[in-house]
Amino acid sequence: MEIIAAIVEAIITIISAIIEAIVGIFVAGAEALSIWETVALLVVLLIELILWVALIFIELIIALFKWRRPKKVMKPVIWRPSKLKEKATDDANK
Repeated sequence: MEIIAAIVEAIITIISAIIEAIVGIFVAGAEALSIWETVALLVVLLIELILWVALIFIELIIALFKWRRPKKVMKPVIWRPSKLKEKATDDANK
């Protein structure tokens, strides 16, 4: 029983470390944005996510009726703030 508890604890520790690393990346990227740019970015990302799910659902229905394998649906990119684009190009050049 102690071995199972140790394994579960190790898995939870690994998951929390991964989540902490992901949050750290987003915090570093969001420091360069104002509050309105951050809110606008979150709204646009939510709209993109909803649009992406709708496109996947439509593709699955079309594939079902045409009796074929579904095609890969690319994630739509509606808008990104210019500060993020500049930072991404600066990081890529380093």
